[in-house]
Amino acid sequence: MQFVGPSSRMVISAFVALASAAALSLSWRSNHAIIISTYAANVDSRTDYDTTENIARRSLLFDGVVRLERTEYKLPRPIERNFVDWDDYDYDVDVDVAGGGALPVFWHVLKSGGTSVKLMYAQCYHLVEACETGALIDDSQLRQQLDQFPTGQSPSEVEGASYPSPWEWMQQKLLQGAGGGDDENNNERRRAGSTMETSVGGGREDAPPPSEQLQQSRTRTKRRRNENESLRVVTSEDGRKYVNVDVTTPEGIRRASELGFASSDLPDVMFTPLILETAQYLLGDARRGRMFALFRHPVNRVVSIFYYLQSATWEPTYNPAYADWTIDDYARSVHCESNWMVRTLRDKMTGPIEPEDVEIAMEILRRKCLVGLMEDMEGSVARFHSYFRFRTPYVDALGCSTRNFATKGGNEGQNRHAHPTLDPNSETYGILEQKNQLDVRLYNYAKELYAEQGEWMKRKNLI
Repeated sequence: MQFVGPSSRMVISAFVALASAAALSLSWRSNHAIIISTYAANVDSRTDYDTTENIARRSLLFDGVVRLERTEYKLPRPIERNFVDWDDYDYDVDVDVAGGGALPVFWHVLKSGGTSVKLMYAQCYHLVEACETGALIDDSQLRQQLDQFPTGQSPSEVEGASYPSPWEWMQQKLLQGAGGGDDENNNERRRAGSTMETSVGGGREDAPPPSEQLQQSRTRTKRRRNENESLRVVTSEDGRKYVNVDVTTPEGIRRASELGFASSDLPDVMFTPLILETAQYLLGDARRGRMFALFRHPVNRVVSIFYYLQSATWEPTYNPAYADWTIDDYARSVHCESNWMVRTLRDKMTGPIEPEDVEIAMEILRRKCLVGLMEDMEGSVARFHSYFRFRTPYVDALGCSTRNFATKGGNEGQNRHAHPTLDPNSETYGILEQKNQLDVRLYNYAKELYAEQGEWMKRKNLI
């Protein structure tokens, strides 16, 4: 037997210590919390959609703090490259730089409180927004110019256009002229298809449906756009500012990309449901994105969408049959929404979803998304405020946001559509939950992330 002297034992002990330290360092995240990562070999064999045990188990770690176990997956290249990690934020270096220099991109999951956030940043923070409203304001301004100068005279600058609030835009109501009037009554007249004033001749004429008017506006202004098309900020009559593109549709994203949106510093914040297209075409080395979102239980969200679409004749997804349906009819039909969040993040709006898809969607949220919850609107708004540190001339921006958009009785309910609640113990609820089980799994994971991100923000003294 070979004798091992003290010096040899010291070398061996040092080697073992270094190896242990190296192993532990692999499990540290940038926020210095120990995370135990698990890697599964047979991903395709996973079929357990109903629980999150394979992806988000709880573990008690060495520091006594509970953390989520992770299974890491490769993200889509545009998201990996063009969205920064949510916790990659040096507050000492990036002080007074909103978003750390990256563009805040709000992933708008419909009927999850996104419209309130959109209004909040326009009204309380006075930010320049890239969403859909700017394109409509731009169309309205150009339409007014063409109406006032139909024979080619030089038009004077239009100071502002009467425009719908973002919730009205979602309903695709055509902008009125600059005449003003009672908004609620105007909306009712538009909804009823009644007459409206025209700027040519001062007379009245029958107005076609809002969707047709919007299409006419686009057709009439297409030539003008081609003559002098560029990214710019347009201003509404009440001072809200928007970039003159629609970044909520594939067509609008293509146009924004052609106009150089990816290298523009015009928008302060962006709102879109199309996160993959945004990453691919509207972000890049010149300006990367910083993703944030609000989440709502998928069943409650789908129920809200159904009742909204029963009367939303202006929506492209409107189906007149919905008016006579019950929520149970909708739940059992082929038209029922199914796992919209996972499908959107994986660009699989039709066809089957693989087990790996929901796990990649989870990984996108874990690494790239600052999570907010509609059920904790006030807390989420406060987190967004502290995290992004938007520059705003309004000293009480957070107070304005909390009073008007994050509490009951404020504008938070402006885009709500009153409808009956659905009993969680009902058969219909179970059907909707089954059809959206992957989104339910993603939502439950988002709730876990919300708790974990809260710990990170507390350590950073942000909340």
